[in-house]
Amino acid sequence: MWVDCPAYATYLAAVLADDQGAPSSQPNALCLFERTAGDIAWRHFEIVHGQTESRQGRELVVRYIAAIGNYDYIFDWVFRQDGSIKVALGTSGIEQVKAVKHRGVADAQPGEGLAYGRLVAAHTLAIHHDHFFNFRLDLDVDGAQNSLHIGELTPVALAPEGLRRSTYTVRSRVAKTEQEAKLHIRMDRPALWQVINPQKTGPLGYPVSYELVTSHTAMSLLSPQDYPQRRAGFTDYHLWVTPFHPEERYAGGMYPNQSHGGDGLPRWTQADRAVEDTDIVLWYTLGLHHVVRAEDWPVMPTVWHGFELRPFDFFARNPAIDLPK
Repeated sequence: MWVDCPAYATYLAAVLADDQGAPSSQPNALCLFERTAGDIAWRHFEIVHGQTESRQGRELVVRYIAAIGNYDYIFDWVFRQDGSIKVALGTSGIEQVKAVKHRGVADAQPGEGLAYGRLVAAHTLAIHHDHFFNFRLDLDVDGAQNSLHIGELTPVALAPEGLRRSTYTVRSRVAKTEQEAKLHIRMDRPALWQVINPQKTGPLGYPVSYELVTSHTAMSLLSPQDYPQRRAGFTDYHLWVTPFHPEERYAGGMYPNQSHGGDGLPRWTQADRAVEDTDIVLWYTLGLHHVVRAEDWPVMPTVWHGFELRPFDFFARNPAIDLPK
């Protein structure tokens, strides 16, 4: 719809599958536009001379929206002048609710069925739920022969005679097989996840790479035997890496609603194929737990989540350094 994007946006059509699986042409399926939101591309204040240098950033946005059941999901692929790509996912729509006898919390007694949701209106209970997405990222960083480099940020104790007691270093390793590349995000053990090209070096001798920069995400709280969890086995890890295969396109398999569990990434990676110095695909799992609040009713304000793909030793300098004032 025209209200989903700026008035100056260019709209493009797409071919989608209808309810019977037949191809259907959808006009205005996605939009393309440029924007300036007042964001700073880069800035520095020079104390000695009292001068400020600052540049405003522009972004190219490709947006499409998927309305699935009661929810609406907004997908923005944002291309920036510094060479990075931001993927922003907005969730909106109407919450899944059920009728209850209570007008408010004061009416409820312990054990009366409010444990698995929250009241959003009189006699209306919104259910606790999750949203999980998996992004298939088929990167070719300066060529198809790539590897996953894991830079583990590791604390280092310093000598007691110094003023400082600790610092950290980056310990590097390369995932050689699919099992080694199944990773979780851990705050207590941070790591850089980079797709490198071991055959190509940047200006200072490091392999050229793009880094997957994660943000807030979640782990599933369901039992491993629960059918939704068995069908969505890709939620077991935040990151999977597989060698490129043209028929491996969906993280949950071709028919997740008919699956008995284990299809897609869990089944493919059982082979533990090599993922070093080859054409690889990253699969990033983005999840969020949703405990509904009163402000999410009757239509939920858009909540944004996402991640970035950022050049890492790919360019000789900041690509946005020469932006005009």
